[in-house]
Amino acid sequence: MALQALQSSGVTFRKILSHFPEELSLAFVYGSGVYRQAGPSSDQKNAMLDFVFTVDDPVAWHSKNLKKNWRHYSFLKVLGPKMITSIQNNYGAGVYYNSLIMCDGRLIKYGVISTNILIEDLLNWNNLYIAGRLQKPASLAVSQEFTGFSL
Repeated sequence: MALQALQSSGVTFRKILSHFPEELSLAFVYGSGVYRQAGPSSDQKNAMLDFVFTVDDPVAWHSKNLKKNWRHYSFLKVLGPKMITSIQNNYGAGVYYNSLIMCDGRLIKYGVISTNILIEDLLNWNNLYIAGRLQKPASLAVSQEFTGFSL
């Protein structure tokens, strides 16, 4: 049985993405905020939308995003985009998350990952975190062409 994406989700995704710097090589959204779930809590109208943003230059992207969305970040914002990127790239699964963000009337969280780290993880299964997210139903929100790699 195929999962149904919630109605008008493409328009919602584009509106939300318009609040972020445009330099995304890939953005996808996954989870119960996108696909209908069975069960007693099957009303996903207000469920959180879970995004992953892939960027070629995380320092530049975080720098622009800090200017646009300063309040999205934890206390790490005071350390600047280089430190945020260092934490993103060197700890955990290579993803930096901002969560519990209200954007266009929807609760969202978004993770930022370097294009190189994403490709390396998908090819070599270094930690399987993002690969695991892509094993679930996911919807492509935006895509640029990856050099030498296609999804």
